[in-house]
Amino acid sequence: MTKERVGSIIFLVFGIYGLVLSLQLPMGSWSEPGAGPFPLMVSILLCLSGVKMFFSEQGTVAIDWRTICKQQQTPFQIVVLTAVFIAALDRLGYLLTSTLYLFTLLFWVSRYKVWISVVIAVSIGIGSWYVFAKLLATPLPEGWLKF
Repeated sequence: MTKERVGSIIFLVFGIYGLVLSLQLPMGSWSEPGAGPFPLMVSILLCLSGVKMFFSEQGTVAIDWRTICKQQQTPFQIVVLTAVFIAALDRLGYLLTSTLYLFTLLFWVSRYKVWISVVIAVSIGIGSWYVFAKLLATPLPEGWLKF
């Protein structure tokens, strides 16, 4: 299976998903359209594009899944790290969680030295907490530190 075929199947799947969901929205009338017509048109265009791409494939280059997985290692690390950040935010609080998130992002994903990662993470973590919590008075999760 080629990259084009995989892309066309993804277009088709998302188009069908959007089509099913958009049919549940109110369509309204010609003079006062509801919420449904725009998502319906977009999902139909996605389905048509997916079908056209699937049947008009020109290339015969096969996908090397191992190479693709190796290339996607960094985005996968960022997604996992962000999911952990979201899960820990309420429990640990903004200041600690954001500092740990930035440190791990810089050290594990970006491969900075430990001391550089610590300095940047602490600086940005405390700086962003000060700007949002103190200057802008934005309510941030406190966690067990109660800052």
